[in-house]
Amino acid sequence: MRIGINLDGVVFNSENYISAFIELTYMDKIVDSELNFKSNSSKKRYNIPDADFGELLKKYEDCIKKCPLMPFVKEALDYLKSQGHELYIITARGMYLKKHISLTKRRLVKERIKADGYCFSQTDKASTCKMLGIDIMIDDGYEVIESVSKSGIKCFQFISDRTFPVKNENVEPVYNWGEVCRKIKNIEKR
Repeated sequence: MRIGINLDGVVFNSENYISAFIELTYMDKIVDSELNFKSNSSKKRYNIPDADFGELLKKYEDCIKKCPLMPFVKEALDYLKSQGHELYIITARGMYLKKHISLTKRRLVKERIKADGYCFSQTDKASTCKMLGIDIMIDDGYEVIESVSKSGIKCFQFISDRTFPVKNENVEPVYNWGEVCRKIKNIEKR
């Protein structure tokens, strides 16, 4: 199978890292009723003013370099590769600053995370998945999962305390990488 994999909130535990930074930094500006957890963009999710967005991008660079991997992601990706699956990183990283791409590539090398292809700066992941012939897309973002699943592609949505779950027949919630591997193995058996 060809498997598409997002980075933030799926490979890297960056969603918790960035959310904590935003909530601490902008706590006096954040209004609970204005939070939008359906948005994939931290800027939109927390309604960050344009004037403050540069500071957020600097912190994101720090996040790319330091935030921890999701538990057992390396082992899970190695297992999937050993089973003959093709892995494609499909991410929006690099959309705002191109240097985020080189920082991310260095981090992936450092962590020994390998894929068959890398698609950065992706704003339309559904089209990218179709173009690549992706069978399963693994992401955490509501907008991405909704779009990709509506295009007929099976999706595993990583669920956290900040995830707004998509509910349709092409989406299965997942909570960890062990569950992802188990579900893929079950699909193969069918």
